[in-house]
Amino acid sequence: MIKSGCLRIGILGILFCFASPAFTQESTPVLQTIGQEPYSYLVDDNRYEGYHYEIANSILKQAGYKVTAEPPPLKRLIHNLKEGHSDCILAANSPFARKHFIAVEEIGHNLQVGILPREGINPSEYEDLQGLAIAVPQGMTIGEPFDSDTSLIKVSTPDYNQSSLMLKHNRIDAIMGALESIRFSAYKVLPNEQPRYGTPLIIQSLPVALICNKDKIDTEIVKRLKTATQELKANGTIEKIISNFFANLFAS
Repeated sequence: MIKSGCLRIGILGILFCFASPAFTQESTPVLQTIGQEPYSYLVDDNRYEGYHYEIANSILKQAGYKVTAEPPPLKRLIHNLKEGHSDCILAANSPFARKHFIAVEEIGHNLQVGILPREGINPSEYEDLQGLAIAVPQGMTIGEPFDSDTSLIKVSTPDYNQSSLMLKHNRIDAIMGALESIRFSAYKVLPNEQPRYGTPLIIQSLPVALICNKDKIDTEIVKRLKTATQELKANGTIEKIISNFFANLFAS
């Protein structure tokens, strides 16, 4: 039985909630991860997969907590952390995150965002994007100068899936967004005919980190989660989770 009254912490990719058990004074964390492919996503009625989800649960287990991570949508994830309704998240340590939250420990993996072109197109600098038809999935931003650049040919699409189909059939030249998400979507919608890509142009490379609410924090819980993350990095567990998850996705 869990008492009401939950100490919370969270950010841009993973979240924790700490509740007080009825028979102990020790707080227990609830960690949340961004509910989006390939980070944390539902594969059947009650089972989640995703490399952030697996890492978050490994951190909780290593820290000695018998709870599992929760994967709300991104907007709710950030809201929960900002308002103190959650404790911590696993997410990209972006400028927004650094301004509003505290990065407790990086996991040793970067989230790259930028432009992924089709095979034969290899932009080496930003100016090389001129003249390319670039898919922009709805709601996606990757930072400046791209987001506000009106000189580029930007093709609005509903999502990564549609963008991948358009790239496959040469209706666009490139897709903007998180490179992992672009490739994962292509793997899903085109499992037997993967698009071939050129050289990506990276706009930002952001370290993924355990991020917490700096104003509402249980120092003992954060210490245990930080130590657990460091141990999983040192013994190679986090690296193995990531490499195993993407083993079949980045062959092209």
